[in-house]
Amino acid sequence: MNPSIEDDRLAQLLIRGDCNIGYDQARRRLDQAALVLTADDATGVPWIQAALFTAAECGVRMFPGGVYLGSDFGYTTVVGQFGRWPVRRHLELAGCRSSAAPAHAVALHIGTERPRMQGGALCWADGWAGLVGIEAPADPPRGGNEIGGAMAAAMGIGEVFRSVVLGDKLACRRTSRLSALSPGCEDAAGIDLCYLPAAYWLLGLGNLGQAALWTIGLLPYTDPGMVSLVLQDPDKSEIGNLAIQLLTRPDWIGRKKARNAATWAEGRGFGTAVVESRFVDGTKRSADEPALVLVGVDNLAARRAAAGSNFDLVVDAGLGASPSEIFDIRLHGFPGRRSPEQAWPAPDGPLEAPIVPALQELVDAGRIDRCGALMIAGRSLGVPSTAVAAAAIQVAQACQAVSDGTFVDFADVALTNCRRAAGRRHMLARPGILPFVHARLGAGTASKAR
Repeated sequence: MNPSIEDDRLAQLLIRGDCNIGYDQARRRLDQAALVLTADDATGVPWIQAALFTAAECGVRMFPGGVYLGSDFGYTTVVGQFGRWPVRRHLELAGCRSSAAPAHAVALHIGTERPRMQGGALCWADGWAGLVGIEAPADPPRGGNEIGGAMAAAMGIGEVFRSVVLGDKLACRRTSRLSALSPGCEDAAGIDLCYLPAAYWLLGLGNLGQAALWTIGLLPYTDPGMVSLVLQDPDKSEIGNLAIQLLTRPDWIGRKKARNAATWAEGRGFGTAVVESRFVDGTKRSADEPALVLVGVDNLAARRAAAGSNFDLVVDAGLGASPSEIFDIRLHGFPGRRSPEQAWPAPDGPLEAPIVPALQELVDAGRIDRCGALMIAGRSLGVPSTAVAAAAIQVAQACQAVSDGTFVDFADVALTNCRRAAGRRHMLARPGILPFVHARLGAGTASKAR
């Protein structure tokens, strides 16, 4: 399905980020952007599979020139709530190609068996952390988990995209590390996903919400039927969502996002409830609904309303929306040390975004009208890899909260420079109130504590 200029979100990212590039040049660059995926021989390891599947789903959206499989990938799938088929079949269903890659394709290797990459990057998990670089570590990393694998893939895809598509000279030059469990603050001990939330409320099912649902689907639930999901979003899927929202498929277009997401979740065995209205001030959850909410909306009123409602834990993530900020993440947790009003002060007022030269050229040529140019100029931009990194942090905080009652109540992360990440850890006022299930230990172990 070829998007129109108004729906071509990736091309819009390029022309709004570089005043020297026109739409047709941006489209040609994207159509040439190709990726080769390879992995360590131990492809049967859950974190590697989590990274592979995440890299595939992000890659087919961010590299229109194709994602090519450079390894056999014959291992049986063991990660999360996916069919126990060969890994290769899942990758091909995601849209990866088995044919030979073009010579100009950039390489992303998942794992550390290759000592050095030229013209690409390595990514790997170390506990809850993802890492990306061009050289394997001197010492073998600790075993990773599924969230660390998703984080590694998100960082790896973002790094090679910055290098070959955005022309970032700093990409694929150094090693970066980011912990989903402890972004910007002291690393928390332990790598085992021992306790998993038994109930989630997902508020917003766009870029962030779909990434959060994807990450939940990677978790090692022995019986996903013990997990309940409330999926809330009033909007319909659009053609422009295909390139930036991780789960969106062509047959989703024109249908409500919440219903589409429920179909995906139910296909993996989760129980769902769908809410198609907006979350407004005064909305309260009932006693039998999830006490944990993961928020992924760009609506200030909804974010404040969720943070001020009667949830026991709110984990809100926000993404940068301009070309210079699309790899930025900010996370807020409630109840924390900030009030919703302190976290999100009232904006000064709407600002009309300027029409960049490439958009004006399209107007002058009659390819779009001025209203279309203004719409494109003011639209929020994003890439799915950043959403997955943010979702990994959100889900990791939920897992930590059910484990020991702590969570990160503030984090500020730029994936372009993870060394500058800032964060702080907080404790729930009533630890032990969130329902959970024991991971990998069999069914019938759900806690109903609230």
